[in-house]
Amino acid sequence: MIIDSFRHALFFPRSNHRTVHSSLIVVLFLIVRFCGAAQVQPPSEELRCGMRSSTEASFLKGIEIHGGAYLPTQGAIRGLVVFVQTLNDSAPDDGWPLGSLPSWRSDYVDRVQRYFSDMSGSTMQLQLDIYPDLMITRGTEDGYVYWEQNFGSSIREILDSLDTQLDFADYDRWDADGKSYRLQQGPDGKVDLLIFIFRSIANSTFLPFSGVSDLGFAGYHFLDGSLARWVYGGSGQYNDASASGLTICRSPGHRMVIEQEFAFQVTIHEFGHKLFGEGHPAELFGSLGVMANAGNGYAMNSFERQLAGYIDFQVTEPGVDTVVMLRDYVTTGDAVLIPLPALDRSYYSLEYRAKLSEWDTAPLQGLYAFRIYDSWSKSQKEVHVVSSEGKFDWALDSTNSVYPVRPAPLSGYNRYQRIPINGKNYWAEGWWGDPRSAFTMERPEFAVLKNPTPDFLFGLDTIRTNLHITLLSAGDSSAVVRISYTAPSILSAEAVLQPQLTLSPPYPHPLRERGNGIVPFSVGREGHVRISLHDALGRRVRTVFDDQVAAGAQQFMLTTEGLSAGIYQLVLESAEGRSMQSIVITR
Repeated sequence: MIIDSFRHALFFPRSNHRTVHSSLIVVLFLIVRFCGAAQVQPPSEELRCGMRSSTEASFLKGIEIHGGAYLPTQGAIRGLVVFVQTLNDSAPDDGWPLGSLPSWRSDYVDRVQRYFSDMSGSTMQLQLDIYPDLMITRGTEDGYVYWEQNFGSSIREILDSLDTQLDFADYDRWDADGKSYRLQQGPDGKVDLLIFIFRSIANSTFLPFSGVSDLGFAGYHFLDGSLARWVYGGSGQYNDASASGLTICRSPGHRMVIEQEFAFQVTIHEFGHKLFGEGHPAELFGSLGVMANAGNGYAMNSFERQLAGYIDFQVTEPGVDTVVMLRDYVTTGDAVLIPLPALDRSYYSLEYRAKLSEWDTAPLQGLYAFRIYDSWSKSQKEVHVVSSEGKFDWALDSTNSVYPVRPAPLSGYNRYQRIPINGKNYWAEGWWGDPRSAFTMERPEFAVLKNPTPDFLFGLDTIRTNLHITLLSAGDSSAVVRISYTAPSILSAEAVLQPQLTLSPPYPHPLRERGNGIVPFSVGREGHVRISLHDALGRRVRTVFDDQVAAGAQQFMLTTEGLSAGIYQLVLESAEGRSMQSIVITR
């Protein structure tokens, strides 16, 4: 929405600056309201029978939904976008001509609004107004720096000018003061959201960041000639996400004019601090999350969306083998959480990225795994990408670039981590996103005795998980994954020496309605075998095999004629015992 009730082409601040005695500021903190709003979690259909949602699993209380750190994760939010040109700016650019608003302003606002609507499943309604005139700073960047001032000083001056034209009550809709993660609707005096986008910055001392979730000045700037409403600039230490807004530019010090794509990418990250807080849960994400301090992508990963209450993890039972079908994560929210009982509040999560959404910046279509440590502290949570390429010991070449020298599944580093060598940290090529991070049918396994391994080092301890995760099939919109705790045959001498009673998934898998698949099985000795098909409620649907067989490997043809799409169990019964196998039938 563009505000068109006024025009202000050139900015000059008011001459009568207001000052407030510090004791009055203290009074503001003594009249804070301390009531919170209950958060409602949107429902999500379960991926398979026998799995639990994260809210149903009593041992998963650590992954609670956050109500938003300084802005709500759900509800209506209104903000103002202000485009700024410094007085000394002379850089030419067709997309943002000197003395004008950028040509892409409306597209930028529309895209940011659509992004948060899509990520939240339409539970957040973000409305961004565009101030209709370019604001030009009163002084030059060098002038501000000479007087030991910075971009925050220019923003305070701009606020004085906007105060003559705007009713800031329109941007005070949420009571967030002192209510981190438990906001309630209603004004609290503090302006909720202002976005200042600087055209080009020549002096990096004036504005040292491409993006920061505060406004560059410490404390409060009062509006309307009273103490009733104010803009909070921040703590003075930068990235105080409780501030009333965020500041964006591009490559400060290089005179580069910001463009739409860069402005969008920085905005969603800095806005994310208003939802999640100041912390960066991972150092690097490889374009697979929005809240890292580098390597950010567009779509929030499943841990971020779970914290915001936008999805509901489907949770596996520890120690229980299962097969699960995952639809495209970004468009459906399908994601699986695998608890690690050996370490409190630790998990693996799985997402299938089919790249069906404009927000999906995953390097490649495939299955992505994350290791999560959900610390009780909201600022110390960790999530790391598990690269299917594995972990390595690294060395430096003649150009001081790092390269992998040997596999090191437990103690090594993947390319999405800082790599310490001789007391210094290095970054591998592709840390921003590399196709080798995806699990595909060419690299389908994430298992013990593999690289990567689900076992890991935690401090001085080695955490053994006994997990075996295998991508069984991958299509254009979904994938089937087996999560197993059964030791592979290489670990069992008995399994190698004599046949065992086994029942394997059909090939191909998943099966389609009115289709056929080959089901392998084996028995340890000759005898009668019956295999029946059961639905998700455990009811027998039909007997699919009933015959005498010899010892060893066998197979039969399974037809899905007359079966509807869903998840089923094959149950093999013989004199040796029973074996079960989950299968998926799709349309």
